[in-house]
Amino acid sequence: MRWWLFAVVLMAGCSHGGLMPEKYDGEAFEADGAAVTAYEENNILMTEDLPERFPFTKSTEMAGIQDDTGEEMQLEAGTYDVGTDVPPGRYDVLLQDEAGALVIEDDQGVRLLEIPVGVRTPVAQVDLARGYTLTFASRDGQLAITPVGNDMMEMDGEEYIEIPAGTHTVGTHVPAGEYELLSESLPIMGDDGLPRIYWNPSPMMLGLDEDMEDVKGVPTEMKAGDTIVAEYPVQLKKIE
Repeated sequence: MRWWLFAVVLMAGCSHGGLMPEKYDGEAFEADGAAVTAYEENNILMTEDLPERFPFTKSTEMAGIQDDTGEEMQLEAGTYDVGTDVPPGRYDVLLQDEAGALVIEDDQGVRLLEIPVGVRTPVAQVDLARGYTLTFASRDGQLAITPVGNDMMEMDGEEYIEIPAGTHTVGTHVPAGEYELLSESLPIMGDDGLPRIYWNPSPMMLGLDEDMEDVKGVPTEMKAGDTIVAEYPVQLKKIE
């Protein structure tokens, strides 16, 4: 028998249990009852991969409100230590010229926020605490960061609100209350230290100029002291 024919016979004989064993063991899948209830009743995700999809869930602390006043700065691509290279504070972040990415990590090295700044997110607002690091990745662009106050965001027609990418404290930057989430997700680090990821399976699509009245929202609750952690702008409708 030629060597190649022998190899074919060998592979055929081992296809079901030898060289590539099956991953599925035949046992029935067990649904996570708490996760199913959280999603069905409150539109909240509770899955094992949350720390990978939303890395901030591994952090035990968020920046919140900063008292120090920062200075307007132009940043080249690189990594900056808050408190040494950049004063602590709350900043407007504006990308200039080229696309890039902004990454913020806490003093334990946990990634709190990653924003792909560019066409969809040209502007963000972030809280930078002492000990954090800010990394700006870009080929040729510059990042302008400007200190901002802790002003409350205003409703559009007292009904809709768009939250920019970044970190925002509910009750200080965003009014607390009940909303309908029109965007895909609303990641929140609760004031109690527990994360909540609200999820809309039929979100509005940014940039398509949809009539928001036709977009299906899901009920969402934001409590005073919660921190919103948004990679993209988030659209919400206030529930009266």
